[in-house]
Amino acid sequence: MLERTDSNKKTSTASGPDLAEWYDEYHARLLSYVRTSLRTESDAQDVSQEVYLRLLRVPEDRVIDHPRAYLYRVAANVVNDWRAGQRLLETRPPEALEEIPAPEDSGEDYDRRRQSEHVDRAIASLPPIYRATLLLKVQHGMTYGEIAGRLGVSERMVKRYVVKAYARMRERLSPPGDSADGKQ
Repeated sequence: MLERTDSNKKTSTASGPDLAEWYDEYHARLLSYVRTSLRTESDAQDVSQEVYLRLLRVPEDRVIDHPRAYLYRVAANVVNDWRAGQRLLETRPPEALEEIPAPEDSGEDYDRRRQSEHVDRAIASLPPIYRATLLLKVQHGMTYGEIAGRLGVSERMVKRYVVKAYARMRERLSPPGDSADGKQ
């Protein structure tokens, strides 16, 4: 119950009826404070409710000399906990969830998919002319002559592009510390 003391301070125990009074008196300001610290309105609402839930856990016999200051301190702690929890959830981009193997996937399927993604990234990093030549050769099964006609270059240039594309792919796909020519 709230009571006045000689020094004009409010003291309180955190029992049920007092918490209702705190809510009535401080909730609008507390919610405003929490909103400035969080990204969304729903997060602010959730955090403000968590503040009151934590206050319900305060022992009834505990005397709180400065209810407003105590409420804001609890709110600051809840905001910090909330942010820490959000950081844990945000440590990986949403695309990373696709990399987690499904329970029915075997390790080999997962490894094969990862290797395929690695190859795709290496192909994407090639210069456009090398990438186009390599994809026309490998994916579409075109001959050097057909590729030359399509790209408007000589067959000799097409062969050169393919050789250079394969060399760059070997560089990008070889394990770190391993040279592409087999020498170390």
